[in-house]
Amino acid sequence: MSEKQSFLVEGIVNDMALWLMQDYPITLKDALGIIYNSQSFEKLQNPATGLYIESAAYNYDLLTCEMKNGCLIQEEA
Repeated sequence: MSEKQSFLVEGIVNDMALWLMQDYPITLKDALGIIYNSQSFEKLQNPATGLYIESAAYNYDLLTCEMKNGCLIQEEA
């Protein structure tokens, strides 16, 4: 992953952590733990998926669907 891609991923993770703390009564440490231990984060870090160029909101939706379903499933809108 290039430096630019890593920068984009960091921004997405920051936004997702803030949203998790707003939506659930958890700490920053817990929010980051959820993100970093998720399948969504694995996919986000993989340049081949292109998720790093998607919005933070799109990636957050994937993460919350994963949390709800126990695995990464993209739900239809």
